[in-house]
Amino acid sequence: MASNKQNNKYDDNKKKSTGKKRNKEEIARDKFEVDLSSSGKKKVSKTPKPKNPFKRLAIALFPQKNDTKGEKGRKILLLVAIAILIGTLAYLLSQLINLAYNSAKNKALADSAGNPMDNSGAYNEPDRLANPDWNIRTTAGDEDPEYIDLTPVVNTPLNTNFDYLRGINPDTRAWVKITGTQLNNVVLQRKNESNDSNYYLTHDFYGNESKSGEIFSTWRNNWDGTDDNIILFGHNMASGDCFAYVMHYVPNDASREPLAFYKVHPTILFQQDGGQSETYKVFAGMLVNTQKEYGEVFDYTTKTQFNSADEFNRYILDVMDRSWFYTDVDIQYGDKLLTLSTCYWPLGRSIETRWVILARKVRPGESEYVDTSVAERNWGAKLFDYYYQIINTQWYGSNWDTSKLLSY
Repeated sequence: MASNKQNNKYDDNKKKSTGKKRNKEEIARDKFEVDLSSSGKKKVSKTPKPKNPFKRLAIALFPQKNDTKGEKGRKILLLVAIAILIGTLAYLLSQLINLAYNSAKNKALADSAGNPMDNSGAYNEPDRLANPDWNIRTTAGDEDPEYIDLTPVVNTPLNTNFDYLRGINPDTRAWVKITGTQLNNVVLQRKNESNDSNYYLTHDFYGNESKSGEIFSTWRNNWDGTDDNIILFGHNMASGDCFAYVMHYVPNDASREPLAFYKVHPTILFQQDGGQSETYKVFAGMLVNTQKEYGEVFDYTTKTQFNSADEFNRYILDVMDRSWFYTDVDIQYGDKLLTLSTCYWPLGRSIETRWVILARKVRPGESEYVDTSVAERNWGAKLFDYYYQIINTQWYGSNWDTSKLLSY
C-alpha cells in the first residue's frame, strides 16, 4: 500500500511539472512569438545537390541566386582566372602550331629549291653564361673534360633553283646556309615604292603573316654586284628557324671549348640569284647596342659599300675591337663581306641588343679551309656603357693582331 501511494504522488508531481513547463512555452510564444520547442536552433533548409556531376560543377563555379555576396565574388574571381589561363594556353598552343608550321614550310621550300635540309636533329638553344666575364674561363675544374668533337663540317655547294623561287616571289635575292644546321633559307628584299624593308620581319615567303618571318636585306643593298657588304637580318627563333643558329657563335664560356660551334662551322654558304655557290669565312662576332640611353650605338647596318681602303680598314678595326673571338682569317680591302644580324638579350629583354657575325668571301684560287685550332676567345671585347656598369669593368684597348688586316 505504501508503495502505491508513493507512485501516485510521483505521477501527480510529474503532471504538475509538465503543466508548468507548458504554461511557460505558451507565455513565451505569446510575448515573443518564438517557438521554444526547437531549443533556440534556427532551421535551415538545404537544397539537395544534383546527382549530375556537370550540374554540381556549374553550381560550384557560377554564382547562384542564393549565394552570399562573398561567395559570388569568389566565384567571379575564379572564373576570371580560369579565362586568363585558357587564353594563355590557347595563345601558347597557337604559337607552337605556328612555329611547327613554319619549320615544315621552310623544309619543304628548301627541298623544292634544290637545297634539302641537313639532318641536324631537334633544335636545342645554346646554354651559356652572360658574356663576357673576365672571372670565368671554364667550368671543367679538376673534373675530366667533356668530349667535344671539333671536326669541321664539309660543305656541299648550293644549287639553288632561283627560277622556281622567283616564280613564287620576285623578291628572291639569294640563298644562305650553314652546313649541319637548320639555317638553310631563302633571302628576300622588299624593294618597292615604299621600301618597306621590315616587311619580312612579319611575313613569310608566300606573303602570309608569320611570327618567324624570313631572312632579308634592307633597301641599302643593291644586289647588282656593287655591294661590298651584304647585310642580312633574321629572327632568333626558339624553334631553330631563321637566324637562331647565328646565336651559336656566341662563345659558350661554360665549356672548356667556348668556340666549339665556330670551330665546327667556320664557313657560310651563299648563292646570289644568277651566281654560283660561294663560301664565306667567319672572322668576327660582336654584340651591338641599339639604344642611345645605354651607350654607344655602333653603326653596322649602313656599311654596304666602302669608297676607299682607309674607310674599309677603319671599319674592320672597329669590328675587331668588338669581336668576342679572333680567328686565323685575314681580311683586305676589296674582299666581299657577308653580315648576319639577329636579336640577343644577355642583359634582359628590355635592353635591345644584336648579335652580329661577319664573314668574308673566299678569294679566287683560295682554299676554303680554315685553321680553327688557333681561334681564341677575346675577353676584352669593346662593349658599351651600360654593359660596363653591369660587369664593373672597362675597355682596356685593342689587342687584335692588325697584321691580319692585309690592307692596313
